[in-house]
Amino acid sequence: MLVVRKILFVGLLVVPVVSIAHHAVAGRYDSTKTTEVEGVVTSLLWRNPHVQVSMSAIGENGVTQDWSMATTSLSNMRRWQIGPNFIEVGDTIRVAGNPARVGQGLYIYNVLTSDGDEVLLGSTVRPRWTDQIIEMSASRRLGVGDISAPELGIFRIWSTPDNIPMLIPRDIGRTPSGRANLTEAALGAVDAFVWERDNPLQNCMKKGMPLIMEAPYPSTFTQGGENIYWHNEEYDTVRTIHMKSDVSAEGQSDSLLGHSIGHWENERTLVVTTTHMGWGHFDGQGIPASTAGLSVEHFTVSELGERLDYSMTFSDPENFIEPMTFKKHWVWYPDAKMNEYACSRQAED
Repeated sequence: MLVVRKILFVGLLVVPVVSIAHHAVAGRYDSTKTTEVEGVVTSLLWRNPHVQVSMSAIGENGVTQDWSMATTSLSNMRRWQIGPNFIEVGDTIRVAGNPARVGQGLYIYNVLTSDGDEVLLGSTVRPRWTDQIIEMSASRRLGVGDISAPELGIFRIWSTPDNIPMLIPRDIGRTPSGRANLTEAALGAVDAFVWERDNPLQNCMKKGMPLIMEAPYPSTFTQGGENIYWHNEEYDTVRTIHMKSDVSAEGQSDSLLGHSIGHWENERTLVVTTTHMGWGHFDGQGIPASTAGLSVEHFTVSELGERLDYSMTFSDPENFIEPMTFKKHWVWYPDAKMNEYACSRQAED
C-alpha cells in the first residue's frame, strides 16, 4: 500500500544547512518536521530554481492524495554530479522532507528509487532507509580544490564548497546585532516587508548587487580586451569589471549590477569597487540598498590556485550605520562546468 508518514524530530533534523537557508524554502516549509511519502510519480520538471515532482499516494484514511513536491535546483544536482535520471514518471518511490506550512506540499531531501537506491539531495543529508546511496561526488563532499594548475590564476571556473555558510546571513535585518546597524529608514523597510507580497526574486527576477555574489553555482572570470568579466551560472549573470586606469564611475547610470572598476593589488589579488547599484535590495529579505551604496571586493587566488578567497565590504549611509564585511571562498575542480541556468516560473518555490 502507498502510505504517508509524518515524523516530528526534536533533536535530529535531516535538513541541509545550505538548502534550508534558501530565501523561499525556509519560509514555506516547516524544518522542524519530516514527512515520508510513498507513491507513484505523476510528473517531473527538471528546471531551475527548484526541481518539481508530483506524486499520487494513498493517505492514512485510504484516500488518494496528490502531492506537489520540490527539491534542490537542477544547477545544484549538476555541480554535485548527480544525474537527473534516477526517477521517471510512473516510478514508485519513497521520499522524505519538510512539509509545507500550507497545502499538500513537501520539500524533499531523501528519495528511495524504484531500483532501491537512496538519493541524498543535500550536503548534510543522511541516509534513512539503505546504505545503497547516490550522493554528491567525493570531491564535492570534501570541498577541497585541486592544485594542479596554479598558472591559470583567477581565470578558471570556480565552485562554492557546500560546507561553508552563505555569504550574507539570512534574516540579518531581524537579529539584534543586525538591526543595531540599520538606520531608522532601513528598520522601517524591514518591518514593513512581507515575503509573499514583496519578494524581489519571484517570477525568475534576477538578483542584483550585492546579493548575486552569494550565488552558490559555478562562476568564472574571463579576460575580454581591457576588461574582466565575472560570469555566474545563476540567472546567467555577467558582471563587467572595467580595468583601464583612467576609467571613472562619474556620470554612469544606475543598473542591476552597478558599475565596477577593478585593479590588481598584487599578482594574485583583484580589487573591485562598485557603485551605481540600482537593484534597490541588499539581501532580498527586506533590507533596502540605495544608489549611494558602495561595494569594495577582494578576490585573492591561493598560491597553488586551488582556492579563491573573497571579501566584500558594503557601505550605504542611507541604510547602514557602519559598513559591513562578508567573506566566503570558492575552490577549483578541474571537471566543473558552466551550464545555462534557464529559470522557469513553474519551477519556483
